[in-house]
Amino acid sequence: MYRYLLLLATLFTTGSLCAQQITVSGGGKPAYSYTPEASTGLNGGVFVVYSLDQATIEFSGTDDSPVSWSKFGPSGAASPSPVTGVVQNGYLSTLSLTEADCGYIAEQNGRSYYMWVIDYSQAPLVLNGASVSNDAGQCELTTLMLDGSGSRLNYYSINGAPKVLNRELTISYMTLVWNEEAQTYVQTAQSETIDNFSSTVQVTSPLCNTDFTISGDQLLNYWGMGQTISTDEYITTAIGVEAIAIQTYREDALNEDDRHPTDYLGGSAPAEIEFQAYTTDAVTHIEWEFSNKEDFSTTLARYNDQTLRYTFRDEGTTYVRLVGSNSTAECQAYSETFTVTIGTPRLEAPNAFSPGTSPGVNDEWKVAYKSIVSFKCWIFNKWGVQMCYLDSPDKGWDGKYRGKYVDPGVYYYVIEAKGANNQKLKLKGHINIMRTKD
Repeated sequence: MYRYLLLLATLFTTGSLCAQQITVSGGGKPAYSYTPEASTGLNGGVFVVYSLDQATIEFSGTDDSPVSWSKFGPSGAASPSPVTGVVQNGYLSTLSLTEADCGYIAEQNGRSYYMWVIDYSQAPLVLNGASVSNDAGQCELTTLMLDGSGSRLNYYSINGAPKVLNRELTISYMTLVWNEEAQTYVQTAQSETIDNFSSTVQVTSPLCNTDFTISGDQLLNYWGMGQTISTDEYITTAIGVEAIAIQTYREDALNEDDRHPTDYLGGSAPAEIEFQAYTTDAVTHIEWEFSNKEDFSTTLARYNDQTLRYTFRDEGTTYVRLVGSNSTAECQAYSETFTVTIGTPRLEAPNAFSPGTSPGVNDEWKVAYKSIVSFKCWIFNKWGVQMCYLDSPDKGWDGKYRGKYVDPGVYYYVIEAKGANNQKLKLKGHINIMRTKD
């Protein structure tokens, strides 16, 4: 078993040592190599030389059998033409490059290796300067104008399909990015890559004043010769807005249903919510929009406060969003839409309790309620003497009158209330006090 594994290891090592190798050198700089899609048939790769000055292609074969060379153009490799200037020394066959922007074929022992060579000196990138378009309304995209040149670096498959080796120019600038944790906009470096040179380029509009830096391309960077140009400072017109909503909860109102919803805003009315607006540099006007339509086709109210505290009292769903605009009103931005849902009113009164018997257990008379926006309650004894008055549904009667527990027996309540649906509620009933008489 050990000898078998050793033999396999030897075979793999030998195979890797005997693999064909293609090397392009010269031209004043190291050649840039690129592996194209397999569908191109260019199994030898794509190479970019800085120039043809003393440029060569070296093919290291599996043995010293003859290597034949030919070249092909954009129409494909179906009808190649032979080339001269080849020197073979044992395993190594060397072709002096006198022509580029064409394909080459190296054939040995019935196998063909296809490659394409691009002469960068015939289509160099030149960056002279850059500016920003002064066109109005650059809200989402900003247009840069580049002064320079840089033709596309084309190559072709063995079937004549055109391909492009992207130059990959980088555009760098500053913008504002919303930091959710810190709840603020943070100035952040931004970069975008464009495939090829163009006299006009569009990038995502920055949210702060900045200059734009254009650098590249990837070939010049590879050779340590990358070019860089910058614009003057650009005064942004693009805007961004963010908003947060914080609801105030009645933590102590234990007899209130849905007083503290965890996965939505609203619940039981009245629901108090604070809306806070955050804006980027170019925002000059903000407005909170309230609507009963999710698409805001109708507007219920508008407010211009940076911090808006609002109490929702009406049953149903209200949609709220922040709208920002710049000084010319050409650019608008919207925050997320907050959905505030107020539930259906409910009011129920218990008919018995036992004050002064077991502290903390049924020792206070309170209604159970939801979405009650106004409340009055009177409690009387059987002779019509008022024992207690409550002005809020979260308050209760402890069974005392003038500081002393009342006698056990039957008492009566009258409630006048109004729900979040604007309907009036009237309840009357009796209360049984169950306790030992003092």
